[in-house]
Order: sequence, then C-alpha cells, then structure tokens
Amino acid sequence: MYYFNSPSSAKTPAVQLKRQVTVSPTHKSIEDEVIYLRSQNKLLNNALKAVKNTASEKLCKSYELVWYARNRTRYPSHQVSKWLDSSKEHSRDIDNLHSTDGDFHHGFNSGVLAASRLFKDHADVSHVDRDSDDLFGSAHQAVMKHQEKIEESKEAFPNASADTFPVLRADSN
Repeated sequence: MYYFNSPSSAKTPAVQLKRQVTVSPTHKSIEDEVIYLRSQNKLLNNALKAVKNTASEKLCKSYELVWYARNRTRYPSHQVSKWLDSSKEHSRDIDNLHSTDGDFHHGFNSGVLAASRLFKDHADVSHVDRDSDDLFGSAHQAVMKHQEKIEESKEAFPNASADTFPVLRADSN
C-alpha cells in the first residue's frame, strides 16, 4: 500500500487520501475542474520541458568552455581544441577566456555548468509512467523517485566537472 506524508497527520494510506480529497474547491462542475487541471498540467509540462531544454543547451556550451579552459594547454592539437578555437559560436567566449579576466569567465562558465546540471535534473520528469494500471500508485512512486533525484542533484551541487572530451558539434563555421 502507498503512503503519503501529511503535515497534519502521520502516514495516510493512498486509498484513504483519495477519499479525503474534495471534488472541487472552486464549486465548479467536475468536468470544468478536469478541463482546468488538464490545461494547467499541460502548461506545467511545457514549462518543465522548456527549463530542461534550456538547461541542456547551456550545459552543453558551458561544458565545452569549461573543458577548453582546463585542457587547452594540455591538448592544444586535439580536434576538440582546434574546433573550439575556430568555432564562431564560441569565439567571443574563447576570447574572454584568453583575456585578462579569463579567470572570471572560467568561474562564470563553471557556475553555469553546475547550475545547468542541477536544473536539468530537477526539470526531468521522464520517469513518470502514464501507462500504468495503478495511476495513483505510479504517480506516488514517480513523486518519490523525483524527490530522490532532486536530493541527489542538490548533494552533487556544484558539479562543474569536465573530465571527458566534449562531443564535436556542427556550428555556424
């Protein structure tokens, strides 16, 4: 049986929790409430996807820049170093890393990398099983799994590691 922790009581079985939920706090019809909740759910899912996609984009670029700052003298003739040196997408950022304020820019890129990893993990809800026969239990398991994932990413923060070579991407060269 699944349990939810409630601030007002000890553990409550999920079946009892279903019975305690009021139909509609807004006094609208059940159909109106379902339509509203579905539209709100769609909005929140789209917002999470946007956060995850933006975090993924920023993670990719900041990883490349952090790797470059840490390894450009170690691997000056490696294809990734050459690609980043000639990349139009990275040219301004690479110039900043070579400037007298290079340490500041490297620190900034490391912070963006760590924050992007954190928010990407928090926004990832791909583990929710919508095809389960027990949607309520499946949703509870997804909530618990997601909470664990969030706690793990918080503990790993700030994760600014850039230990492997970045993947070469096509850009606007």
